Amino acid sequence: MARKISIPITDHAGVCANYYIAEYQNAGATNWVTQEFMEPPIEISNLLDDVDYYIKIRRVCCDGTESTPLELTINTTILAAPENFAATPGDGEVALDWDDVSSAESYTLERADDDAFAINLTIIYTGATSNYTDTEVVNDTTYYYRVKATATNHADSDHSTLNATPTAA
Repeated sequence: MARKISIPITDHAGVCANYYIAEYQNAGATNWVTQEFMEPPIEISNLLDDVDYYIKIRRVCCDGTESTPLELTINTTILAAPENFAATPGDGEVALDWDDVSSAESYTLERADDDAFAINLTIIYTGATSNYTDTEVVNDTTYYYRVKATATNHADSDHSTLNATPTAA
């Protein structure tokens, strides 16, 4: 399956940018692919799975000068989704935990009021440990949770989801 990456670029205030040039190649390739972007984010599509890509991004200023390239390596390996995502509802809290994901550097845990994660979607935890207790809940209300694994230079995992309803003891 082809991958797409999006690289946000934030310019310094007062810098006039005409456009951006992104050059990229996969590990072992001899040719660079070049694309121009009128504004951020820089979105590169049709990348191969499980490959390191070397990327250089330059800003072309209004006066025609180019910035020093921003150089980075992106790996298109998608992290595995956290497994064994479990909830233990309690009185005014929901304890959540999941298995560690190999190569994950952190996890993002979100809560919503619906199973489509469209109503009141809130990030409630970002961190390196694979557990969290949500104490911002109301008893007898069902909450929907999802967690994903993240790592620098890797594609985020898919979400693992569940729901839980805290109740008074």
